[in-house]
Amino acid sequence: MLDAKTAEIPYQVNNSDRIVVGTVSKVIDYGRYTITTITVNEWLYNPLPAKTIKVRTETGSIQWTEDEAEFTKNESVLIMLKEVDPDKQLFNVIFGFPGKHPATDRDTVIKELKAQGKWLEENQIENKTDETKQIENADFAGKQEGNQTGNQTNDTGMTKNAETADEQKESSNQTQKSNTTPFMSPIYLLVIILGAVIYIRRK
Repeated sequence: MLDAKTAEIPYQVNNSDRIVVGTVSKVIDYGRYTITTITVNEWLYNPLPAKTIKVRTETGSIQWTEDEAEFTKNESVLIMLKEVDPDKQLFNVIFGFPGKHPATDRDTVIKELKAQGKWLEENQIENKTDETKQIENADFAGKQEGNQTGNQTNDTGMTKNAETADEQKESSNQTQKSNTTPFMSPIYLLVIILGAVIYIRRK
């Protein structure tokens, strides 16, 4: 049987190595124990540069252990962690099932972390850094799309200008031809008349 105080958030916060909010992405039953993979959404205390962690519980299909936490896939959880092997991102849930909370307990846990002086700004800076990177990546993608649109607009403008220049050139050629034809016709007519007059006089 667990001590009643293990169910109290202040006691859990005081004894936890790390605290995380995440989503259950995988649950593997090994018979005597279970390994649950958690996709990290937010570190509330003592963060690690890890996007996923593994939580080992000493219960499974062959061996069931009282008071152990149980997880289901896609469940949103807040977990009080006890380190097993941080280098491999492997942890236990402190005090068993009392150390597992719904993600909606986040504000209550943060309040207690502040009360115990464990709520450090570095926790939030780390989380915000990831959010900032995502926003910057989105902005960069948006700017690239804008540049591509601008280039397409410029290409379209250049094409239209080229078409306009060709049309103007063709129109100019037609005008020159029109002007030349009326000018040349009277000369040819005069030559014909003069030739006719000379021919008649010779006779």
